[in-house]
Formats: sequence, C-alpha cells, structure tokens
Amino acid sequence: MNANNSALKHWLLIFGILLMQACSTKPEWYSCEGALTDLDHLLSSEVGTLNAKRIPKHPGLRYDRFIYSFINERDSSLNIGQQDLISYMSDAAKMGLLLEWQNLTSQQMGEWKQRYPEYSQNTFIESCVAKAKQQYLAQSAQSAELLNRLLPDDDYSDTAKFFGIYPISSKVFSSAVTKEQQSLKEHWQQASLKAHSGFKQEQAVLYIPKPLKHGLATPLSLNHLGQLSNEQQAQHLLNKFAPQWLIENSSQDNLPGKPAWQGEQLQVDTDIATSFSLISYGRYQQQTTIQLNYVMWFKQRPKLSAVDWVAGQHDAVIFRIHLTPQLDIVAYDSIHLCGCWYTLMLPNGQPYQAFQDSAQEPVLMHRVDAQTKMRISISADTHQIVGLAPAEENTELKTIEYQSLAWQQLNLLAKAELTKSVFDRQGYVYGSQRLERWFFWPMGVKQPGSLRRFGDHAISFVGERYFDQAYLLEDLGVQ
Repeated sequence: MNANNSALKHWLLIFGILLMQACSTKPEWYSCEGALTDLDHLLSSEVGTLNAKRIPKHPGLRYDRFIYSFINERDSSLNIGQQDLISYMSDAAKMGLLLEWQNLTSQQMGEWKQRYPEYSQNTFIESCVAKAKQQYLAQSAQSAELLNRLLPDDDYSDTAKFFGIYPISSKVFSSAVTKEQQSLKEHWQQASLKAHSGFKQEQAVLYIPKPLKHGLATPLSLNHLGQLSNEQQAQHLLNKFAPQWLIENSSQDNLPGKPAWQGEQLQVDTDIATSFSLISYGRYQQQTTIQLNYVMWFKQRPKLSAVDWVAGQHDAVIFRIHLTPQLDIVAYDSIHLCGCWYTLMLPNGQPYQAFQDSAQEPVLMHRVDAQTKMRISISADTHQIVGLAPAEENTELKTIEYQSLAWQQLNLLAKAELTKSVFDRQGYVYGSQRLERWFFWPMGVKQPGSLRRFGDHAISFVGERYFDQAYLLEDLGVQ
C-alpha cells in the first residue's frame, strides 16, 4: 500500500511538472485584458464597429483588407515583418475603440467604470492596447498562429445567394447591369462634348476648395508598409489634390452639406458647403498606393417617379485618387456611399486590359486627361459623375468655396451633450434604407442601397468585388 502511494505521488509530481511546463508556453495575459474584453463587448453591442474588423477574443487587434494582403503574403520576398503587422492591427484597434467609446452614453460609461474602477482613467484604452501589443510582440509564435487563422473579410451573404437562386438570378442582373452601364457611358460621352458637361450655366454651381496655404514636402515620409507617417504631409496631400465639384443645379437636394443630429433624426445641414476627406491605402505593382478619398454628402436621392427603388434619405458620392509613392496618378474611381455605381476613370495612356469573365459583371471605365486638380461633374438628383476633366478657372459659373473636414468627424457628431456616429451598430447610415433591398438581395449584397462605412463596400452585384480590395486596380485589369 505504501509502495502504491509512493508511486502515485511520484507520478503526480511528474504530471505537475509537465503541466507547469505546458502552461508556461501559453501567452501571459496582459493585466487589463479582462477589462478591455468587457469594454470591447459593450462597444460592439451598443455602438458597433467604427474602424476595421474585430477579431473575436482579441480586442487589442483589428484588421482590414489592406493589412490582410500583407498577412497573406508573409512567406513572399516582401520585407514586412510580423512586428509591422501587429503594430498596424494594434493601431486599428485603438482607433476603433476610442471612436466607439466616445459614442457611449454617460450611463453606459458610468456602469463600465463602476465594474472596473481601477481602469476608469481616460487613458485606459491607449495604455491597455499598448500592453496587449507588447504581449503579442513578445509571444511571436502564438501571434503567428493567430495571424494564420484569420479569414478574409466577407461582406457578401452566401445565405442570400442560396435562397435567391444566384446561378439563375445573376444572369438577369448581369444583363441589367450591362444595359445600365451602356446608358451611363453614352451620357458621359454626350456630356464631354458640351460646355459645363451640358449643365445650364445659370443653374450649375462650381464648388472649389480653399487655396492651399502650405507646400508639400517631398519625398514623402513612409513607414515599412508604405503608409504616410507624417500627419502634416497627409493633410497637405489631401489639399494639393482637392478637386472642384461642378453640380448641375442648386436645389435643396443638390447642396453638399454636413450630416447633423436633430433630436433622433439624422439630417443634413447645407448652410456651409462641405466635403469630407480621408486617406486609405491599396497595392499596385509591388507598391503601396496612397488613396485620396473625397466625399460629397446630400440630403437625399429624391424620387424621380411614383415608384423609385433607389430613392431615399441621404446620398453621398466618393471620388478617389490612386497615387504612387512618387505621386504619379495611376487611376481615379468612384462609388456612391452605398457601394453602388462603381466607375473607373483612367488617365489617357494608362495601360488597361479588361478581364472577360461571365461570372463577374463588367467595369464601367472612362478615359480622362489627368492633372493634379480635377473638376468632377455631378448630375442633379441622381448625383452621378457624368464628367471628369482638369480643373479650370471659370468666372461664368456661380462659384462657392467649400470647407473640407476629416471623415472621422462623421463618427463623432454632436448629439445633445454627447456624440453619436452617422453609422448604426450594423455599419449603415441611419435612415438611408432603400426599397431596392427587397429586390436586389439575391445577389448577396447586404442591405443594398443603404449608405455604409468604409471597409464594407461590396461594389459588384454579379460576382464579388470590394472598394477596399488591396489589389483592386490590378484585379480590374489596370496594367
């Protein structure tokens, strides 16, 4: 009996040593991990996601399609280390958490602080995410395994495609898309032959940016991922390329304004002409492209007939410029904030070979003369881009100077004594639903017609494409 007890103690001792060794290989959780996880759950359920994509059980990291392309190519010859990836993902999480935290109500903030009084200081998010980052950097093997498990972001619904009998219904949609694109191309060609894009001179309004006050220092300061590392340079770059907007008329529905909360309703204040801007990034020919995004926001897309599927509150147009690190213009493109009406506009001489694939809708492409300053012609009511040409001084047209605001201001709009984003918990602009969602859902696009946050823009009904697809230009055939 004693011998048996001795043997049992011996094996228990060995098991305990092995268990301690096994536990030592696990990540040592950063001290504030529990509080950050609880906060992340609260923000996700009450506010939603305002930046990048969350990773379950990892509140200190987020990712997007740009960084995922690097994660997916870690075994290539790129000189991008895991430290660069973790740093980017940590910064994305910090930005999202800070934006979302500011959109909580006072009661929600107070209840969380009561649960975690030791972390109630205003610097908690920055300090805790920094601790998490150090942990991920220290535990490189576990972090590598986490990166390997990440899946590409998917904004199409396979369930909707299944019940919508996609293989059959997509044929009908493909025909309709091709017909619509042909109509838009003809409109563009006709507008290019007329002064002021065919707009009546007495009704059209030319919106111009405020003059650039400071020069842009070159070469640009870039980090290992090819991103701008100097905020002042980023702002100068946005100012340098800020376009003119020629809008067909000045009725209330065609005045560019700023969303604002009036009680529980999201309205648009048009007292001051406003454009929103932000910088994003893509990839092209082994380089990171700098993407300058400019957004004009309107009160609504008004009804043009008794039953208009695409009419509804709020409408916004995104015009984007793709630049090399040397500030050469590779391409222009555009969508409405719903992801609809994707248009590619290529400088004359830019090589292009459209891919022919029956499973993917074709691309609407126009050729343009490219300059640093461009003039965008916007049709009344539909807010379609019907022309793009080098900017020019024109005293014949009514001219208004517009203010430029950072896109992130839309995530922190004043509401009573607090702030509230234009986006709901699902990432859609409040009140922007369209009737088309009841007809277009078989294509798998979620909430078609609704305006949505950056990072959620599916831009094809037939096939799958994204506005923030890392290699979008190459995937479209830009050479």
